[in-house]
Amino acid sequence: MKIVNPCLNVFIILILLSVFSSCKKEATRWETDWSIPFVTDTLSLSNFHNDSTLDNLTSSDYFVVFERELLDISLNDFFFIPDTTISQTFSPTIGIGSVPPGFTFYNEVEAHELSVPNVQLKKIIVSSGQIDLKVFNPIGTSAYYTLQMPGVVKDGLTLEHTFFINAGTTEIPAVANEQIVLDGYAIDLRGEDITGSVNVSGFNILQTSLSIMSDPNGEAVPITTSDVFEVEAKIKNLSIDYAQGYFGEQVFSDTSTFNIPILNQMVSGNINLDEVPIDVEITNGTKIPFSTEISILENTNSFNNTISLNSALIGNPQLISPATGAWSTLTPSNHLIGLDNSNSNMTNYIENLGHTHTLGFEVKMNPFGSATGSFNEIFPNSQLRIKLKSEFPLGLESNGLVIMDTIPVNLSSEIVENLIEANEATLHVEAVNSFPISGNLSLQFLDNGGSVLHDINDVETIQSSLLGFMDNEENLMKNESVIEVFLNHEILNDFDLIKNVVLVAEFNTAPGIIQSIPSNAYLFFKSNLKVKTLNSIP
Repeated sequence: MKIVNPCLNVFIILILLSVFSSCKKEATRWETDWSIPFVTDTLSLSNFHNDSTLDNLTSSDYFVVFERELLDISLNDFFFIPDTTISQTFSPTIGIGSVPPGFTFYNEVEAHELSVPNVQLKKIIVSSGQIDLKVFNPIGTSAYYTLQMPGVVKDGLTLEHTFFINAGTTEIPAVANEQIVLDGYAIDLRGEDITGSVNVSGFNILQTSLSIMSDPNGEAVPITTSDVFEVEAKIKNLSIDYAQGYFGEQVFSDTSTFNIPILNQMVSGNINLDEVPIDVEITNGTKIPFSTEISILENTNSFNNTISLNSALIGNPQLISPATGAWSTLTPSNHLIGLDNSNSNMTNYIENLGHTHTLGFEVKMNPFGSATGSFNEIFPNSQLRIKLKSEFPLGLESNGLVIMDTIPVNLSSEIVENLIEANEATLHVEAVNSFPISGNLSLQFLDNGGSVLHDINDVETIQSSLLGFMDNEENLMKNESVIEVFLNHEILNDFDLIKNVVLVAEFNTAPGIIQSIPSNAYLFFKSNLKVKTLNSIP
């Protein structure tokens, strides 16, 4: 048996106690560095190409090609022919006695007025429409009704329709229903009679000629004063391809509002631009004289400043000539109201940076009244259009122009907790700028209610591409920069409250120089949150 020295046991125990005692006093610690992707994006103007705002096809630099349609009306917008019911009735004033088979005992022409308010139609060509006929026969033999419409012609033939109706009685007339399709018919509404003579000064008159013949194979029957022969015609769904006449002094007016959303983000500063023209283009494809008047043109910027464009061309009517030619040779007239620095306060108007523009206008048909006669004409391809247009190089000088944009923060709760517990954190931004404009940046951190919790104003400047290098492959000047934004403990401690980050950028160009914007310019940036934590084991 081995004997252990008691003193050695005591020594071992003392060593172990000293080790455990030293572990409780000095914890094991180490630092970790990690990175969280934050925002990566490429900003360019390509999103505006299809908005008829920017054009990069004809030059290496951008052109603003702005176009908005304010009015576009065609033939059916000038007037409307409502559904109309006309009837032709015959009842003998004295008894005719016995009518033999095959005897025509009624043949008359009647005129009917179409109700088209404030319009005097002379001629029309129908593209589509119909007549629903209802015929009543009160005599005891069948009959043939022939309806002719003088002046209603297609392919050189006057509209004529004969139909058969059974025998009826005075008390209960027989009824027949027919339908006539009017597609392609030309209608003379001056009042042409059965002989072909025309009332030159007539308008809105539709004529019907009705003849009634007893059935040649029927029986002889008496016709009394109680018998009523009637044709009821409902003209329905009439749409026209051509119209001639006097269409009255109709007025088309509107106040049109259009927006330039990006300007709504500009909160201060100013820009200087090269000359910026605004054109109001009127195209008249009708053979009708018009006058047009711009009543107001104004814009409002993001801080509610409104400025009106002042010019002798605003508030004064401009005469618009009729089109020339006819059908396939129709040539619209064009009228341009050009507004620029020479005839208006255009520079002040544009440099107000209005994001909401309002234009009021009025178009009057036949401004000289009936003195133009009854020679208004509208064809299938006739249109009256008004467009607002502007085209100029996108070149600017910027002085303290401030743009704001709000970006939502979407981080997981675990990452937010780590950020709150972090020793330090920085926002690491790598940027490539190919715009000839420098930007001074600042950040605002907002809570869910939009209140500013913290702001950072000492962010480094993203320099203009003109201070960088030439990329021959992309044919662009570029400037690369790396920015570190320190996030202090106050910001980190409130990260669970931060819901949005507002990016505030102040843009400046070299003073006194208007810079053109390359058509393929962009700003690329990639950002990460770099976080350092201290970890330990007790």
